[in-house]
Amino acid sequence: MIADGHRARLLAMVRASQQLSRNSDEKEVIATFVRCALSIAAAHCVRLVSTDGECFLVECEARWSPDDEIVVSHRRPLAESEDSFKTILQTVSLTDMPVLLGTPFIDQTEVQASPRAYVPERPLLCVPLFDDGRRREILFLEGNRHTPQFDTSLIACLQIISAQTIMKLENLRFRTRDAVESSMIEEVKFAMRAHEKELAHTQRMSQTGSWRWYAGADTVEASPEFFRIYEIPSEQRVPSKKFIDLTHPDDSAPVRVALHKAIAAHRVFKLEFRITVGFGEIKYVQIEGHPQVDDIEGAQYVGVVVDVTERRNAESALQAARAELARAHRLSTMGEMAASIVHEIYQPLTGIITNAETCLRWLSKSPAEIGRASDSARRVARDARRAAEVFRGLRAVASNSGIVKVPVDLDDAIREVAFLLQGELDRANIRLRLQPDAPRPVLGDRTQIQQVLENLIRNSMDALQPVVGTQRFLTVSSASYDDAFAVVTVQDNGCGFGEHSPEELFEALFTTKPNGMGMGLKVCRSIVEAHGGVLQANRNDDDTVFQFTLPFIDSTSGADGIRS
Repeated sequence: MIADGHRARLLAMVRASQQLSRNSDEKEVIATFVRCALSIAAAHCVRLVSTDGECFLVECEARWSPDDEIVVSHRRPLAESEDSFKTILQTVSLTDMPVLLGTPFIDQTEVQASPRAYVPERPLLCVPLFDDGRRREILFLEGNRHTPQFDTSLIACLQIISAQTIMKLENLRFRTRDAVESSMIEEVKFAMRAHEKELAHTQRMSQTGSWRWYAGADTVEASPEFFRIYEIPSEQRVPSKKFIDLTHPDDSAPVRVALHKAIAAHRVFKLEFRITVGFGEIKYVQIEGHPQVDDIEGAQYVGVVVDVTERRNAESALQAARAELARAHRLSTMGEMAASIVHEIYQPLTGIITNAETCLRWLSKSPAEIGRASDSARRVARDARRAAEVFRGLRAVASNSGIVKVPVDLDDAIREVAFLLQGELDRANIRLRLQPDAPRPVLGDRTQIQQVLENLIRNSMDALQPVVGTQRFLTVSSASYDDAFAVVTVQDNGCGFGEHSPEELFEALFTTKPNGMGMGLKVCRSIVEAHGGVLQANRNDDDTVFQFTLPFIDSTSGADGIRS
């Protein structure tokens, strides 16, 4: 037969078990547990105490109110009035054995005796429940005068209820973790889908597809953009031959050789070639791959492919535009040359006309003065040859056929131009100073170099015309600029170029002369630059200085002309 007390406890345990099974919150489960413990033990107060070995915290407390109702409170530290309980709690925590106080002990092997130094006014029972390695839970029961005797059967009942409570808590925590993990998994999946969508959008905008080649299976796994570039249906894995066969026939052999060498050496490769897709459309692609080793899949290559068709088409269009621009520039240059022809051959033609008329006068005399007529005829031939050389040089520039460069004695060329212009210099009362000191020949076209010299000297002569009250000086010198270039300087003390900047002088159609055409200096700079030199204008105190450089002929150059 079961005693009435035990029957009441069993019924209380059944009710407690039913209540625990219905709870769905950890806080509610713990509150139900302490209420059930209070009912089963018919105690005055039940506390669920947790400790980390030093500090004690009342996780949950249930006690009877004056109205015979159970009042439950949560989480508070031990009060000062409860300090006497600490010794008991510490004993239970260290020994992991229940402690009964203020009541006879039935089985000394299962229950530890109380310290003699402390005699409680009420029966007390401390039962160790569970330990997770960090905190230990202890159930502390405090009886009263009407409380039935605490015994080992009560301890067994409490341990059974606590075990069920622990299982319920673990189940709830597992469900909570599972719900949290499921939520996190869904969030990760959502983020991955968003990332994949964003990556696909980014690849579509940049026309860049990603791929992975598995060497063992010789298959390719790629992004949708990769398949879109090659215009084939997207699949999980595709044999690499399916992509290689789309390579343009003219590029197929070089691409296969380059890929074979890179893969054999296990190194990075970067190739650009054509592919034929759709109905014969040709695309330019740039592919880059990096080697990797996977323990499961073996040797692999990962990389990207970029559709560079638009870039290549743009480059082709740019080249065509540059060619058209160069042609337009040549036509524009020819227009400038048409104006410069008038400027450059004006003096030779004037000389031809004057000398021809002089020759006719000497021949019309009676008797005719053959000697003087012959001299005039020779001057006509000289000026005609000079005009022809000017035409030849201008034609070379206009046709973009280049000029024939030969070794030129720069000092001798300067002296020859000075000799031709000496008469005009004397009539204009201009003193010419020659300071030729070029250490070795330069490489260029003698006629065009002399054409530049003559233009610069004539510009100086025009700038010296307004000068009165002082001697007019014009200095022409040559020297070594550095190891590679000679420099020619034309300096005068004329009126200069006013407030204009030096660079304005070399613009087409710009002139400071009342009757000038603005082409002379433009043509001079073009000739000097065609020779690989530089023509500049500067002010030096009250003087105007024009300087241009010409490259020396190096020791390896031959005697034959060089076309550039």
